[in-house]
This record gives sequence, structure tokens and C-alpha cells, in this order.
Amino acid sequence: MRKRAFVAIFAIIFAQIVFSATLQDFAYSFLREQKVPENHARVLAKTLEEEAAKVPDVIDPLFMLAFGLSETDFMNVFGDSGKAVGYFQLHEDAVFYVANFYDDVKEFKKQHRNHVELIQYPDWQLKIAYRYIYLTLKNVHNWDIIKAVSSYNGRSTKYNEYIIKFFQNYTLVVQKYLDFTNDSSTKSKK
Repeated sequence: MRKRAFVAIFAIIFAQIVFSATLQDFAYSFLREQKVPENHARVLAKTLEEEAAKVPDVIDPLFMLAFGLSETDFMNVFGDSGKAVGYFQLHEDAVFYVANFYDDVKEFKKQHRNHVELIQYPDWQLKIAYRYIYLTLKNVHNWDIIKAVSSYNGRSTKYNEYIIKFFQNYTLVVQKYLDFTNDSSTKSKK
């Protein structure tokens, strides 16, 4: 019994390590394909890998790539009359909400009081967006992923055009991930 448990735990840890390395490589490649500057693509890919290990598995890390596509087509811009910042269009209220649960975000916010400064920190944009979607899914939307995705974009209705756009983008990201991993495994067999 212990041997089976050990093998199962080892398999899970090994799969996470393999997925993690593959995730970072894929994210970097995907972000560069989206014309994200190289320095931002590197830091975003690394941050995605790190956050995927911290945020519970209920949020697929590929969701975050779909959010970046859906919100800005991965452009680091100001939106919503300057109130939304960065790749993930974070409003200051969202940053404060996440800071209530995560000390590192609280410290970041203390050091960078002016919300527009967030544009300079793509890693923090991703950390905050990832944690925000998790927290709202858990604390606000009772694990209803459709409502959480919809409200991320400020929608009050469950089903709307943003949901369609988001899940089309998510499907695209998953397909590109599968293609990437298939290409990688084919290359490693040669």
C-alpha cells in the first residue's frame, strides 16, 4: 500500500515538474507569437509557472493566457478611460481586493501607490489577475466559472459576448499548447 502511495505521489510530482517546464516554455513561445516584447514574455512565462504552483488547480494556468488575449490581445495598455491597467486590464479595486488576501500584493501596493505604475510590472499584473480570478471564483461566484469569467470583464449577465470570446480564446490557447507539447515530444523522440 505504501509503495503504491509513493508511486502515485511521485507520478503527480513528476507530472507537475514536466508540466511546469513545458508550461513556461509554451507560455514564452505563445507570448512572443502574440508580439509581447521579449523581456515581458520571459517574465510573464516565469510568473505563470510560479503562480500555477501557488494558486489552487481550479484555475488552469492556460486560462490566464486566454484572459490576456480576451482583454487586450496581449498589449500592455491602459483601458477603460485609464482606469484599467496592463495586459489583464486590472482596476485598482481588484488590486486592493487581492491585497486583502495576499501580503506580497499588499506590500507591492504600498510601494507603488499610484495605480498607473502597475503598467511597468507585467509580473505583478499576472500575479494579481491570476489570484483575482481565483478569489472571485471562490468567494464571490461560488465556484461558477462562467460567472467569474463574465464578471472579470465587468459583465453582470452570466452569458454574453465576452464569454464567447473568452472561451474561443481559451480553446485557441489549449490547441496551441497541445500542438506545442506534441511538437516537443516528437522532437525529443528523434
